[in-house]
Amino acid sequence: MGERGPVIECSDVTMRFARTLALDGASAVFSPGEIHAVVGENGAGKSTLLKLAAGSLAPTSGSVAVGGERLRPATPAEAARRRVLMVHQHFMLVGAFTALENLMLGNEPVQQGGVLNEARARREVTALAEKTGLTVPFDTVADALGVGDKQRLEILRVLYRGALAILLDEPTAVLTPLEADELYKVLRSLADEGRTVVIVTHRLDEVVRFADRVTVMRRGRTVLTRPLDRASNAASTEDLTRAIMGREPPPPFSPPDVESDAKMAIEIRALGFQDAAGVTRLRDITMSVRAGEIVGIAGVEGNGQRELVHAIAGLLPSCSGSIAVAGEPLPFDADEARAIAARRSVVRVVHEDRHTEGLLLDATVADNLVLGQLGTVSRDHEAEVVSRRVKSFGIVPADPSRLAGELSGGNQQKIVVARALDAFLSKGTQPGCAVVISQPTRGVDVGAAAAIHEAIGKAAAAGLGVLIVSADLAELRQLCHRLLVIRKGEIVAEFAPSASEETIGRAMLGAEAA
Repeated sequence: MGERGPVIECSDVTMRFARTLALDGASAVFSPGEIHAVVGENGAGKSTLLKLAAGSLAPTSGSVAVGGERLRPATPAEAARRRVLMVHQHFMLVGAFTALENLMLGNEPVQQGGVLNEARARREVTALAEKTGLTVPFDTVADALGVGDKQRLEILRVLYRGALAILLDEPTAVLTPLEADELYKVLRSLADEGRTVVIVTHRLDEVVRFADRVTVMRRGRTVLTRPLDRASNAASTEDLTRAIMGREPPPPFSPPDVESDAKMAIEIRALGFQDAAGVTRLRDITMSVRAGEIVGIAGVEGNGQRELVHAIAGLLPSCSGSIAVAGEPLPFDADEARAIAARRSVVRVVHEDRHTEGLLLDATVADNLVLGQLGTVSRDHEAEVVSRRVKSFGIVPADPSRLAGELSGGNQQKIVVARALDAFLSKGTQPGCAVVISQPTRGVDVGAAAAIHEAIGKAAAAGLGVLIVSADLAELRQLCHRLLVIRKGEIVAEFAPSASEETIGRAMLGAEAA
């Protein structure tokens, strides 16, 4: 048993940001030796609670104590001094630095004369990686790492800084099921050593499988804390969903039937792409999506999904091969604006990173809901379009004048999905046109996910071809008529949604069938 982590106590904490009450008298106790999951809808206050515990925020009222002593001053440096560190949802890595340089940054070992002792750092992190199983290629720059390696690097970094309490915000949101299982093995070993492990997650199946205790938050308050006895199956995802939503969970999604004579919506033939360094990112991609069909792309992140979506969106001018939507060839054009304009009437794309590719966080909800559509939405009808999209997609708060950056992640995601889907759905049946949605519910709660899934179903029922890229295999198996697996830029397998996650996961990783 290693050195035990501290008990973290958040007592009756309130946190107010201007007009937003993020926490309203919430209380929670995080103890060493267990994995403690914090769950709730988007905007329930989960991440804010963790940031208070990590010293990133100071509560408006109430108190945070670490190891029995109040956290004063409420700063990350003071929390780190007490060995409490947080792994944020969005990676905090320097892309041009190697993994080793990122590990050392801010905690550089020096030798006599103040000279950086890189050899010592390498020895220490190598030993730490071997002990925890968190292996990463230390000499690879962060930008070139896969998402799983980046997540392991983030956790190694806080451990290298001596963390005995580790707070993780959505650590598996970008991981495949197999990668998530491996991560939880590491977290279990850390908890078994006596460390304090706290996780914010929307993946309730992982909570039921791996957590020792769960706290449910709703509208800034903690409404339930209970141990999880996995041996007696005392908790289920349905139980947690009821507690999170305060009502019965939404019915399971069922994809609409596809007409036997449905025309082709998306046809991709021999699509290839090499990046600026000459590395092949897409290799001979050939696939199709019929009108009314929902097709999923599964794969470990970094295997060409992003490039495939960008190619369809017109953002990769040097592609080879061809893409057609609704029978119209889509040009690859060095003029990005011209390429996008050529696609506007037949295809809409939701990119994977809503912050950098989907939203202007400092602009209003209203402006974001018509972003890129000023040529098709007249000023006279803009208010009507915004109002319809807010109402149809349940965007909360229903105030178009709010800044997009003030909304929760789930409501931000509703904005980008509403903008893409409503452009077609508001016109009725659109046979042959297409929508491409990457990571439709990443970081989104069960209620918001259900709303997005329902909208995707309506899009397919309206005759749109729908292509979904997701790291969440359970989501793909629920949503799609067919699943395609991409690995190293190639489509390597096709599955029915009834195929097991293990079978699909093995194809994603290139593993031999058991």
